[in-house]
Amino acid sequence: MTVSLQSGDILLAATDVDDRHVDLRNHSGAGRILHLDAGLRPKGELRTGQTGLVVGLGIDPTSGWLYACDPGSQTVTVFGTDGACRGIASLLPRARIGSIAFDAEGRFVAGLHSRIGEKPEAPAPRLYAGSFATGQIEPLAVEIDGGRFGFHCVTHMSLAPDGRTLFYVSEGGRRLMRYDLLERRQLPDLLRLAPDDPRGTYGPAALPDGRVLMATGAGAVLIDADGRIEAEYTAEPARGWSRLTLALDARSWFLSNFVEGVLEQRSVDGGAVQRRHDIERRYSLSGLAEVP
Repeated sequence: MTVSLQSGDILLAATDVDDRHVDLRNHSGAGRILHLDAGLRPKGELRTGQTGLVVGLGIDPTSGWLYACDPGSQTVTVFGTDGACRGIASLLPRARIGSIAFDAEGRFVAGLHSRIGEKPEAPAPRLYAGSFATGQIEPLAVEIDGGRFGFHCVTHMSLAPDGRTLFYVSEGGRRLMRYDLLERRQLPDLLRLAPDDPRGTYGPAALPDGRVLMATGAGAVLIDADGRIEAEYTAEPARGWSRLTLALDARSWFLSNFVEGVLEQRSVDGGAVQRRHDIERRYSLSGLAEVP
């Protein structure tokens, strides 16, 4: 059932996969987004009409439209505020885009999830910047570290409150990277993990005070503005925690477990778990968006 998107609603990328027989090399299903209310009670589902894996969600604050990134089908699907599917976002190329973020004016950045299938002689841009309102788009050359398996690009991202500093990672990698969208230049990494550090770089979330939260696979860390780890938050089970999204009120954050299908909401002040939600589907839960 599809219903209109209301302020405070939570949208979860939760592809309708068969989690009884999981082969992550060929992992896909019907594109699905779970629509919950602010209390995490089910309201409906949104279907992309694609077969792949929805991993990133973003809402344009100027239109209220939802964008769902599916690198498997190489599509970004658009939904209106009424919950109806508006088709594929034609402004973006047919590429393995897996993340998208918007600033307050509706300008977006979209990241290439991986370089699987890419021709070595013609590598695709790793990042795109533009505006759906103006129809403008620009490819950007940014650094990546390849992630855990060497082929990931810009898998998770977060815009700083200034609207110009982009924090991003290659899934399971070593670097929390930064890029200046205004001056179109790479910035020094905020954090680099040691080669033997069991943690990995997953979803970052920029806080208003300059600190950054980042999922690590086993939980999350809080990083100060100078790149020092200020606090670490463990979680159970100790693997699969890959997405981290700051709540719109900036008083809590959401941590999601792809492997187990569990979502936690935690306080910014201390990291205590406030509530926990199980979508009852493993190897599916990915991106999250909160309706403004």
